[in-house]
Amino acid sequence: RETKATKRGDEPGLTKLQDRSDVGPVSPISSDRQDGGYVPTVGRWGCEWPRSLGYGLPVTIRSVVGTSWPDGVTPDDHRGQSRCVADDGAAAELALVSSTRWAAADSYHLRAFDQQNGAWPIRHPLPLPCWSSDAKPRLVVDKVWQYEELVAITETVLQRMLEDTFYDTVHNFLDLRESFRRSGGNDLRLFFQNYTPPVNRRHHMCVSLAMEIVTRLADVLPALAEHLFIVSCEEAVESADPYISNCQKGRSLEGVAHTLEKEHALIAVHISVAGREGLMILDPGYHVARAVTVMKDLCYPHTGWFTQSDEPHCRREYCYSFSTHSTNFVEWSERTTRGSTINHELALIYVERPYRTAIDVTVRRNLVYNFRSLLARNAKGRVCAGIYFPVVPGPEAQLTLFYDGANSASVKVKVKFSTFNRRDALKLPETIAGHVSHLSKQLRMEFGELLELLHDLADVVADQDFLQQTLAINETITEMSADN
Repeated sequence: RETKATKRGDEPGLTKLQDRSDVGPVSPISSDRQDGGYVPTVGRWGCEWPRSLGYGLPVTIRSVVGTSWPDGVTPDDHRGQSRCVADDGAAAELALVSSTRWAAADSYHLRAFDQQNGAWPIRHPLPLPCWSSDAKPRLVVDKVWQYEELVAITETVLQRMLEDTFYDTVHNFLDLRESFRRSGGNDLRLFFQNYTPPVNRRHHMCVSLAMEIVTRLADVLPALAEHLFIVSCEEAVESADPYISNCQKGRSLEGVAHTLEKEHALIAVHISVAGREGLMILDPGYHVARAVTVMKDLCYPHTGWFTQSDEPHCRREYCYSFSTHSTNFVEWSERTTRGSTINHELALIYVERPYRTAIDVTVRRNLVYNFRSLLARNAKGRVCAGIYFPVVPGPEAQLTLFYDGANSASVKVKVKFSTFNRRDALKLPETIAGHVSHLSKQLRMEFGELLELLHDLADVVADQDFLQQTLAINETITEMSADN
């Protein structure tokens, strides 16, 4: 039986279960992958976008249940209701909740995101996930056209963020190894249990990207930000029915937390559109460049199936829908087509209550995952440049560099880590130096900065004891959740 990690494949955005045995030369592949394929999730704007993309938002937003206001802010500051109303083209009256509530210059205010540490049982590979006791208030939008405008603004902010940020599990891997080295210890498992996973606004994975989109939306739509919350996701689930049945054995999900991996996190908001209930989902960690709408009745503005990426060798489609077994879960279906072969994957997103251990569980879990990447995305979610590599011990370990080259082609080259041995820095082949130079520009780094990063990675990969212990912890985690 395959473990979940084997089935999960690569980090977000890369072709899953690809053949990584082809080492060596440059491989041109088409870069015309999905730039022309994006269609807004909802709306009537085939020829024009909504005129109000800033503070002139013609949307009424209000809470179904009482809203919990931040310290120092009263309901009077929000005009009685969380309300955004255009006034003859003038700027809308927006809720006065500053984005500084959510983040500082290079960090996030974890209390604002209701984050905490989970209990960690002896001999368990991870802390136990936990959730808030109460659900977030539902966002009520009176008219469908108002929701369309809300989605348009949300997607504008989301797409800009995808372009501005990188998906990065390389730097936190380097941080883990450096902190372990400085500790002077030799037991990584013990160190791992006492290590505080770093989260900042420079090196993003799914959790910090979720926090970043909330922070950015708060600048434009403060009232909307009050309804957004982090949700947990279990990937590579065998079948929805037994998983959900297991989760509903006790009175709450916490009763089966010891069997859950929760390796992914994203953003959700409960919505009511013209009296019909649903959910909006934002998933920048998987480079999804749209605000996905999931309606309980499956009617418009329900998103349904959409193309996430379309490349010559692989087409990937997503669909989000409430599970027929429980509306506390959203089934995230993935359909991957390679030639005549179609594969299906299923993930389950728990959406009833906010996820409180996104850092302590999800970020920590990904620290020891057996695949690392640093990826640049464009506004439509296309992964256009970066580096990635499987974490494997031995002298043959290699990484892949890829970037957009000339003539609408993407350049991809696999290189052994030994090529970037710090002691042989002056012997770097000219062709490899050229690839590093081209890639550095698309990663918005100086040539020397990227080269130093590659030297650091070569140092880590040369630390065989660290890699072996990392992979041992990863294996323990996948065994814990293999039956999901």
